[in-house]
Amino acid sequence: MKIGFIGLGRMGNPMVVNLLAAGSKMVIHDLAREEASNLELQGAEWVDTVKEVGEQCDVVITCLPGQQQVDALVLGENGLFNNLSEGAIYIDMSTTSAAAIQHIGQEGARRGVRVMEAPLEGGLANAREASLIIHAGGDDELVGEMEATLQPLGEVRNEGALGNGNNSLAA
Repeated sequence: MKIGFIGLGRMGNPMVVNLLAAGSKMVIHDLAREEASNLELQGAEWVDTVKEVGEQCDVVITCLPGQQQVDALVLGENGLFNNLSEGAIYIDMSTTSAAAIQHIGQEGARRGVRVMEAPLEGGLANAREASLIIHAGGDDELVGEMEATLQPLGEVRNEGALGNGNNSLAA
C-alpha cells in the first residue's frame, strides 16, 4: 500500500519519519519543498502536486493548519477528491470540527472515497517519540483497517462515528 502524506510541517515531518521507519511506502507533498529533504533521504518519494499524490496512493493523510487549508486541498477544483480513485481512503489528522469533517465525509461518499478523521493529542515531542494519541473517527471497519497503519505514530483510539474524533479532542 502506498501512503500519501500532505503537510510536512512541525507535526507532519516527524510523523512521516515514524511511518517510514515502520516500513511504509510514502509519497509526500507540501507547499514548502524544503520541508521534505530529510524525508527524501529516508526513502519518501516527493511529488509536485496534490493531483500526483491522489493518482499514486491508496491512502492519503493530511496534517494541515486548519479547516480552510483542508477544504481547499481536499475539495478544491484541483483537489484531492478529484484525483483519488474510487475506494481510496482519506485520513485527516488536522484539528477541525465535527461538522467540517462530516461535510468532507459526505463529499467523499459522493465520490467513492472513504473518509476517516484522526486529530492528534500531543505536541512535537510526542510526534517525534511516536507517542501521539490519535482520536480516530469514522466507520468502525475503516478505523480497524487503518489502525495498524497509524500505530507507528502512537495510540489509536476508536472514538466511533465521523465527527467524534474532533469532539473527543475538544472535550
